[in-house]
Amino acid sequence: MVIAFAGPLSRFYAARPEQAVVVRPGVEAWREDLRASVADKVRQQLSWDESAEVVFRADLGECGWAAVRLFALYAERAEFDLPDTAPSPLELDPVWRSAADSKFDKSLYGQLLACSVWLPGDYPVTLRAPLPNGDTAEIGSVAALADQLKWLNQRTFQADLDQLASWRDLPAPLGGSLLDAARRGYAALAAAATTALRFDVPVVLSA
Repeated sequence: MVIAFAGPLSRFYAARPEQAVVVRPGVEAWREDLRASVADKVRQQLSWDESAEVVFRADLGECGWAAVRLFALYAERAEFDLPDTAPSPLELDPVWRSAADSKFDKSLYGQLLACSVWLPGDYPVTLRAPLPNGDTAEIGSVAALADQLKWLNQRTFQADLDQLASWRDLPAPLGGSLLDAARRGYAALAAAATTALRFDVPVVLSA
């Protein structure tokens, strides 16, 4: 399953809550290195409180993350029929593979489709960079993610807050309904993005 985490990265990477204070200097040093590598407009926004006590987790289920991205991609391509189930891996879907090859450059949902980490700020670009643990990821902005999720809901689901809350309990198994899994994934990720916007903290996805 995939978990959407909203909170300071030091709390995300700490093995136990009390270890966050030990992890924090390394995360802050990583952030300074990242800030030094980007344009000034983005650099000014890459600042948040790593000592914040916000910890929010939402479970997208086994297939929710893949399903919501595939759903968003097909929502822009009315000439294709939405699959009944999400393939595993997504690269088995030819529409997804074609869009990924072009780095989702013409998509309204580029940051939703390409990224797995979103940092505080509002910038349209994404950054391919190492994370504090050494893994490499595509990094976007929390505000851009929230906007793209909002657009997706407006153009497709048109769900209200009560519906979104109920969707977080929908099944999202591999081989199950793509639509149910996409709803589960959407609701969980939207809840994480809303929390991150409110408290000015990152969002990270983890398996």
